Amino acid sequence: MEFEEIKTKADAKYLALVKVIKPYLHRNDTAVLRKAYETSLVHLGEIINEARQPLVLQQLDIALILAHRMGMGPQTVLPAFVVEMLRFGKIEPTQISSTFGEVTLKITQGLLSIEKLNLSKVSTGSENFRELLISLSNDIRGIFYLMARNLYDLNHYSSLPTASQQLIIQLARDVFIPFAHRLGLYNIKTQLENDVMRYCEPEIYRDIAQKMEELRPSQQSFFTDFIIPIREALSEAGIECEFKWRFKTIPSIYQKIKKQNVDIQHVYDLFAVRIILTGQLSDEIAECWRVYSIVSNIYPPDTSRLRDWITRARPSGYESLHTTVMTPEGKFVEVQIRTRRMDEIAEKGDAAHWHYKEAGRKSEIDTWLREIREVLESYPGEGADPLHTHQPLPSSTHIFVLTPAGDVKELPQGASVLDFAFEVHSSLGASCTGARVNGKVVPLKHRLSNGDKIEILSSKNQFPKIDWLQYCVTSKARNKIRRALSEDKLTEAETGKSALLRHCRKWKVNYNDEMVEKLLKHFKMKTALELYASFSHSDIDWAEVKRILTENTSSEIHIVPPVKRKKPVKEEPAPNAIIIGDESKNIHYSLARCCSPIYGDDVFGFITVNRGITIHRKNCPNALTLFSKHAYRVVEARWFEKAGEGPYQALLRITGDDRIGLLADITHVLTNELNVNILSVNLDSKDGFFDGKMKVQVTNVAHLDSVIHRLMKVKSVARVKRFYD
Repeated sequence: MEFEEIKTKADAKYLALVKVIKPYLHRNDTAVLRKAYETSLVHLGEIINEARQPLVLQQLDIALILAHRMGMGPQTVLPAFVVEMLRFGKIEPTQISSTFGEVTLKITQGLLSIEKLNLSKVSTGSENFRELLISLSNDIRGIFYLMARNLYDLNHYSSLPTASQQLIIQLARDVFIPFAHRLGLYNIKTQLENDVMRYCEPEIYRDIAQKMEELRPSQQSFFTDFIIPIREALSEAGIECEFKWRFKTIPSIYQKIKKQNVDIQHVYDLFAVRIILTGQLSDEIAECWRVYSIVSNIYPPDTSRLRDWITRARPSGYESLHTTVMTPEGKFVEVQIRTRRMDEIAEKGDAAHWHYKEAGRKSEIDTWLREIREVLESYPGEGADPLHTHQPLPSSTHIFVLTPAGDVKELPQGASVLDFAFEVHSSLGASCTGARVNGKVVPLKHRLSNGDKIEILSSKNQFPKIDWLQYCVTSKARNKIRRALSEDKLTEAETGKSALLRHCRKWKVNYNDEMVEKLLKHFKMKTALELYASFSHSDIDWAEVKRILTENTSSEIHIVPPVKRKKPVKEEPAPNAIIIGDESKNIHYSLARCCSPIYGDDVFGFITVNRGITIHRKNCPNALTLFSKHAYRVVEARWFEKAGEGPYQALLRITGDDRIGLLADITHVLTNELNVNILSVNLDSKDGFFDGKMKVQVTNVAHLDSVIHRLMKVKSVARVKRFYD
């Protein structure tokens, strides 16, 4: 196509654009819009796009979609011309700002940021991705441009490469159809749905379209006969109105065919009749219900299919009263009753039959989009651009970034490479050495921005460090780092304590609290954990430790004389005996109430100040504290091999659906079937759900497991779990 031919077509499209947008144009707007068009024509007039169309004609087509199909004004249309000039380097950002305004610059820069995402490798179906688009676009008008661009691409679908075709369909289905619905752009939504089906299921689409055309004459005749008695009755009542009918959209008909499992001729609500009240109305709602009453007197309604969207409009803004009536021939017909005002809104599309049910969370972006929809449905009508005065989305507290696979992750503002790594996986975070962000290597403390694509670099020799905490803002990352550091410290402390015990035996020095306190004071340390860790690192000279422990041994520390230990006499211990260290008798102990150890649990002993030794489970909630703060008081302990006769106390938590007789069934199972003694019961029921706590007596862990297994079989019980005070 020669340039003159392109210019002729472009001029015609531009005049059509000005005609559509004229109600919103001021004198300065006209000059700026003309400047954008002429500049674009000069710089891009001979460039051909991916669909083998002149780029300047693409810009004008998108501008016409924005103005004619979406009702947008000049401020929203301008980026359609400017964005391609900026992308091809034909204009500088400063020129955009000075000539076309800061808003246009902001929108175009946001659009180029989205273009850099490589959308073919992004998971477009997630709510996070939709929020990423909104965030990067900087302004809602950028979203309108993207939607218009998607419509343009669908109009030239057959001319595009296969890879581009797949992406366009994907974006239409996952992003722009939901957006169009949320924004009240019903006509746009319908067009997108039709295009997606036409290209994805062409044979089915053509078949339904053909059958609809074949049915059109008979349906027209049926419509004419159907409305005659209604028209007469409404005329007698003095109600001014007009009648319309239309087929349902092909995608909606296809869904009905699948749902009802019938041929198209047997879809009972294949088309809808619309009654539009055109007179002056003092009460719209009352008049609509009056028409409903008249129609129902003529044709009996199916009350189960009554839909009242006039008393309270649908979330999308749609208002109409729907009823389904039956003709004397037994045919069902949907009748929509609305006023002229309601119809003008509804003509944007098929909102009444869009069954969009989004499962995602109610987010900041949903609220924002709903507000924009309300702006769109409330045009000032006095020559103003409906979005000209709209403020951009306030700075979000979150950013959206991409994995190498294209998955979108949501992170708080200020998040670092480390935060992202731990968000992906704990092991990846623990071994993180840095990252490639948008292809550039950065350190692990690098702060991320919206739209960043991140590839984590890791090493098997890397481990979490204390200074990592200052690089992270997410609680997940910080908790994982703290846990890793605590585990490392405990391991180091255990190694250091073992070394100290070996040296004490070698020096024949008694190991006790006074000795540990003396070492802490000398080396100016606060906790035994820190002291033991220093032994593990060999930060302390053992010769100095020996000197401290062997001097002035009068009262604080005494040398243990060599004594030949007698072989323990074999005797049968008590049934619940615990072996502490190498001893199996004559050591006072008690079972810790915080974790209620049972024979078969992995346990350890802890030396208390005045209660002797308490026995704890190794996974006791207090174990970490005991090991970290009082590791020198921890002793080895194990169950005597014949200690499993009990009884031991076990705490159980039982949850599920509440019902009459549930507690009776549970107690019957425990007492009658299992012969288990119930020590206490506490059952709470609310909103049909129960949460109970029981204390029972068992002989060992195996016995407890069998009790839990049997209780899980009780009707309505969902979960039985051992818990701790």
